[in-house]
Amino acid sequence: MITTPIKTNIITGFLGVGKTTLIKALLASKPDNEVWAVLVNEFGEIGIDGGLLSSGHNGSGVVIKEVPGGCLCCAAGVPTQVAVNQIIQQAKPDRLLIEPTGLGHPAEIVNLLQAPHLQHVITLQASICLVDARKVSDSRYRDHDIFKQQLHIADMVIANKAQLYDEQAMPCLRDFMASLGRADTPIMLSDSHFTQASQLQHLMLLLNKPSQRAKWHQSPKPVSLLSRSAEQWFTPVASIKVDEALQQFDAQGYIYKTNQGEGCYSVGWIIDCQRCFDFARFMVWVESVKSLNVMRLKAIVITFDGILSVNMVDDKLTLDELDDALDSRIEIISDKPLDGDTLQQQLFECVD
Repeated sequence: MITTPIKTNIITGFLGVGKTTLIKALLASKPDNEVWAVLVNEFGEIGIDGGLLSSGHNGSGVVIKEVPGGCLCCAAGVPTQVAVNQIIQQAKPDRLLIEPTGLGHPAEIVNLLQAPHLQHVITLQASICLVDARKVSDSRYRDHDIFKQQLHIADMVIANKAQLYDEQAMPCLRDFMASLGRADTPIMLSDSHFTQASQLQHLMLLLNKPSQRAKWHQSPKPVSLLSRSAEQWFTPVASIKVDEALQQFDAQGYIYKTNQGEGCYSVGWIIDCQRCFDFARFMVWVESVKSLNVMRLKAIVITFDGILSVNMVDDKLTLDELDDALDSRIEIISDKPLDGDTLQQQLFECVD
């Protein structure tokens, strides 16, 4: 039984802007006596961000739940409402952070969280939008309805990766915010890793402020299904036998999934933990993907040299090392159709 409304924040931003990194930094600053839950959605079907967020937080008052495949808003909807219901029932959190996919409509999430049946369950606090100010001059971003909507509902905009800006980036962002009628929205500059303690302290205080941008008026949505028990929609994880879960893998130990929407396409793979990647060969494959000018490549890969995290936005590649992973996961997002069969054949050549 929820007696105190759960403080809830929406953290938005276009693909690869640093939402997951920010959430990890916020989780690291979480009060020790609080339980925080994170509901993360990815455009692709594979689900990688949940693994990145979970790393280092096991048993530390943090609960992560993923809704892969598409955008949370699409089920003004069953998947989102059930996910919210489940995470509240299971975690009973003091705070809920919601990270929609970079290709999702945050206004629909706002509508969902302000539904009458949630008024005594959730209190919507400040929404944060991350943006790479260099992208505002790119018509693919500037003219995209979702990009504009993310900025429009924000109580705070974080101009991320500021160490890479030239002198035109911030004036361009401020002019764009003014064109959206949001010239009064506070803008904070940040580096890529949110390393400044004063900025994190400010953000932690901001999380507790009521949202001023919350109400979003659009066409009415279907009656909510959240009041129905989560068990009516999902089989509890504990009741799924391990051998049944493993049956999803093909004979080679792979799962292959695709998705498309909002003018974008994704292909992705889950690879059984018993299959290990050769690091050098995998990096050659990554470079071949990079040459395709894709929008995003994300991966958690078990190699013979350790567990590798890969994050590529446009043509900028970042590598990191993780402590653990249950399997390998790779996702590519592009604004053009992808030849998944060829990519898969080349990928398989990197595995022993």
